[in-house]
Amino acid sequence: MRLITAFGLLIIGVFTNAQNKRFIYEYRFIPDSTNISDVKTEMMNLDVADSGSKFYSYTAYHSDSIMRVDLEKQLASTGMMNVKTDGRKGSIRYSISKKYPKYEVFLHNRILRDQYKVSDDRKIDWKISSEKQKIGEWNTQKAETEFGGRKWAAWFTSDIPIQDGPYKFHGLPGLIVKLEDLSKSHVFNLQAVKNLTEIPKDVFGEKEILVNQKQYDKLVKEYENDPTKGLKQMQMGGVTMIMKEGTGNQMKDQEERLKARIKKDNNRIELNKTK
Repeated sequence: MRLITAFGLLIIGVFTNAQNKRFIYEYRFIPDSTNISDVKTEMMNLDVADSGSKFYSYTAYHSDSIMRVDLEKQLASTGMMNVKTDGRKGSIRYSISKKYPKYEVFLHNRILRDQYKVSDDRKIDWKISSEKQKIGEWNTQKAETEFGGRKWAAWFTSDIPIQDGPYKFHGLPGLIVKLEDLSKSHVFNLQAVKNLTEIPKDVFGEKEILVNQKQYDKLVKEYENDPTKGLKQMQMGGVTMIMKEGTGNQMKDQEERLKARIKKDNNRIELNKTK
């Protein structure tokens, strides 16, 4: 009789019920295509439940949770809140949710003061190859697709019967263990699997404005053309107050800093825009 390894027993125990799991990925990415030596790394969570999944930065969520508790304590004790500018960490500020069983995909992201929920109904067409690879403890098979202006290669394992993966990617007969684009500017690697007693109902807990992908792309373009527009227009008593140009050098300096940051963020995970 063939012996079952300890790892084999772990797989049986973990995936008898393949829900309420957290899959932790290492995400390596190059934000600026003109500086390929600057590689960023962030740990990402894919939380899976019966109703769907949430994909988000552990670093951003953890720092935001700590900040929220601190602000609530300040408000309770002093009646005031002092927001520390260096308290917010994490490069990846967006999150992705998928609603089962149809795998409806939503991007959650903020533009200035508004939080948006962006529906994305684009289909991901996979071509599964016969190529197989052992990645860590997982037996995987290769699949390829084109999405967001990039060519992607994914390695999935049928040992984990979840048709999900990092970012917006899904639809393969098993969990995506590794995902990378052709230029290797964006690479996701599965690092760990954890059981969860419960899945957070709302990762960041903010009121959202529902838009489609085309509407969101337009909002992003408007922001990039004038990143301080929302700061120039302030609501006070139901009246919009518009700051005049030349009010001070502070606004101009901030605008230049934001535009410089946007210019360096030229190698995003999705290159093309919805037309």
